[in-house]
Amino acid sequence: MGKLDLETIAATLTGLGQVRVQGDACIRGKSPRVTCRRCQEVCPVKGVDLGNDRPGIKDCQRCGLCAVACPVGALEDPERTHSFFLARGRESIVATGKALFACNRGLADHRRDGWIIASCLGAVAPEVILALAVRGQVGFRYLPEECAGCPWGDKGERLFRSSFAWAQQALGAMGLPGERLIRGGYLKPAPAHGGATGRAGGPVPAVMGRREFFRSLVCKIKIPGVEITPLSQSPQAVNARSRALILQQALEEARPAGGYPATARLPLAALKVTGPCYLCNICSRLCPTGALELTEGELRFNPSRCNHCGLCLAVCPQHSLAWGEDLPLEAMAAGATCTLAIVTNHRCASCGETFQAGATAMECLRCTLSRELPGVAARRGGA
Repeated sequence: MGKLDLETIAATLTGLGQVRVQGDACIRGKSPRVTCRRCQEVCPVKGVDLGNDRPGIKDCQRCGLCAVACPVGALEDPERTHSFFLARGRESIVATGKALFACNRGLADHRRDGWIIASCLGAVAPEVILALAVRGQVGFRYLPEECAGCPWGDKGERLFRSSFAWAQQALGAMGLPGERLIRGGYLKPAPAHGGATGRAGGPVPAVMGRREFFRSLVCKIKIPGVEITPLSQSPQAVNARSRALILQQALEEARPAGGYPATARLPLAALKVTGPCYLCNICSRLCPTGALELTEGELRFNPSRCNHCGLCLAVCPQHSLAWGEDLPLEAMAAGATCTLAIVTNHRCASCGETFQAGATAMECLRCTLSRELPGVAARRGGA
């Protein structure tokens, strides 16, 4: 075996101390109308650069908050992904009946057995919290005084409190007991009651995500003469790795035999059409998850795929899309679709020509666009 090339290893490991950026997934690159800055706003060290309309990392402390704030998964901690927290939580619930999370700043190394350690409690996504609460008790070692002394400021605490409150609301809407979600400084890991056990039969240590970590490492290594086939980037493939799917599967898992009550609502807004829709296909073509689809003269919406990134609202030429009422639980669990607009024949109120659009359109698209062009309204007013 040849001598170990430390420079090569160092070059390979460059960037592994920060979150991974998938610039092509960022919705800012889809349209200049998109002004999403969630990752930048939540970063406690002002380490996210959006100068090129794509996220770039100039400073990273691996808090993981941007991975939760980003609705499309463009930023991700390669070691502590959403699937990692979900898998470790489920392992702990099988072994002890509960999954307990703690911030890595709050516990000494010798006290970490039985805890799932996160860089920050805010790094655990609300969909993951809910999915674990469907199977057992989920607890967070939360002490406000520790958060107050955190050098990352209060952004992590606010994100955690928001995620926890959302999961509580969703749990109540699903009819599950509220005591499945707990937080406080009094929590203690429970001994394993079956399955895998820790040292001497004690609490099960939450294993680190080495498998995911090294998979992400290998993906960055280029082997001469070997061409790596990229993963499919279809909307369905992207959605399969999203928090939206984690949520939909959790709702389906907890679904009663007769379905959720018709009045049960999830604290997530539905999409609605509030103005003229010309079924131009812009929103459905750009939707990163395939939640919007234009087929056979109908614009259809599948809420179970939606990640609420807001891209469709930003790119609609008529600004006719908006968030509406909370989503019905049954529709989310069943993956049902709803119709937002149906193509209908109209006569333009301005030019008299016939055209096709949604039910609320009064003018043809040509008249609508010409009326909104700069200077047209002024010329008409002076005629």
